[in-house]
Amino acid sequence: MALSVKQPVMIKGQLDGINIIFDDAVDFEILKENLRQKVARGKRFFEGANSTVSFRGRDLSESEEQNLIDIIVEETNLDVTFLQSEGFNKKNPAEDSPPKIASQAPPRLGYYESNTAYYKGGLRSGQSIKYDGSVVIMGDVNPGSEVVSGGNVIVLGALKGMAHAGAHGDSSCHIAALDLKPTQVRIADTISYVPAPPKDKKSSPAYAYIKDGQVFVAPL
Repeated sequence: MALSVKQPVMIKGQLDGINIIFDDAVDFEILKENLRQKVARGKRFFEGANSTVSFRGRDLSESEEQNLIDIIVEETNLDVTFLQSEGFNKKNPAEDSPPKIASQAPPRLGYYESNTAYYKGGLRSGQSIKYDGSVVIMGDVNPGSEVVSGGNVIVLGALKGMAHAGAHGDSSCHIAALDLKPTQVRIADTISYVPAPPKDKKSSPAYAYIKDGQVFVAPL
């Protein structure tokens, strides 16, 4: 009876992008080389593919994720504009707590610096995006979908689903949208519900932020 040998790297295409699954028992340098070989042999697989890439199977540091993305970009024509990783809730071992951004800027968006992921297209019910840095959605976030970000959440469309900014505990983050009608907003550990505007009132860009421990909404 033949033994089943687990592959160090498996690549699977999905409707919403590409899943890359890693064996967590294999040395990272071996994984890198195995990934390079697979993407080099399967360039046609990546042609015209969605640019959303998901890493599964093991926790990766930011530098490891970047190394893997660099390999994909070098060996294919794929433009990786969004990365989703299982390591979202993992802290850097060198950090005892999430970074706190000190700023004298007024609450009007204030200041926050982080890595930013861009997602082109809308989110349907049941879909979610999670990222350590800030997230910019170029489309609508529909009811039943969610965006969870370690930084800010910016929606260049209607936000009608759930949005969580500052997911690692940073209350200086904000949530902004061209049409802010979320089912729920959460900034750091503070949850709030934004009341629906009157039907005769025209939608306008707005943002949510925390002041004195409460979530406020203001026009942009």
